Amino acid sequence: MSSLSLEHIGKKYPNGFEAVKDFNLEIADKEFIIFVGPSGCGKSTTLRMIAGLEEISSGTLKIDGKVMNDVDPKDRDIA
Repeated sequence: MSSLSLEHIGKKYPNGFEAVKDFNLEIADKEFIIFVGPSGCGKSTTLRMIAGLEEISSGTLKIDGKVMNDVDPKDRDIA
């Protein structure tokens, strides 16, 4: 497993809709978490940004201390 850090992550679509705004999260190696919330609150969008399937509009995503914002999904080694 790996550590994961989301620092001020945001996702804003071209139409101006802000799906995720200033989200911060630290997940330590071997830690287990669950995202819970109502429909439309940004859970799936956040997971898609972590996986690299959705572009990050703002903030920094780190896996094991390495910035992964522009790394292809296949090169993130998180599956």
